[in-house]
Amino acid sequence: MALLVTEIVIGPAHAAGMSPGDPASAASLVDPDIRALIRSGRVRVLVLLRVPEESDEARRAAAIGRAQETLLSRLPEAHASVTRRYSSIPMLGLEIDASALSAIETMPDVVASVKLDRPVMPQ
Repeated sequence: MALLVTEIVIGPAHAAGMSPGDPASAASLVDPDIRALIRSGRVRVLVLLRVPEESDEARRAAAIGRAQETLLSRLPEAHASVTRRYSSIPMLGLEIDASALSAIETMPDVVASVKLDRPVMPQ
């Protein structure tokens, strides 16, 4: 359980000791399933954002909002749409195409990881 939480919170590249600027880090940002699926069209993803630690809830929500806006401002128009915004989790739900994925891969300063948005059955 701790490994999963670490991966969700700080991303697999950071957890593995890679810095955001490493070429290997950019390649590991994206879930391999996304690369396979995006060839046939748009894909729903969850983008985990890099947000500084903040103990104050209001400041954390503001930092999350700024990170979301930064990401969205750098995406090519008409290649991504927001499916869900989160205010307490540094995450953004998107539906993207290959152009948007390419743009996201150039943002390791803002993006910690990109995971396929798939339903999870409760246990």
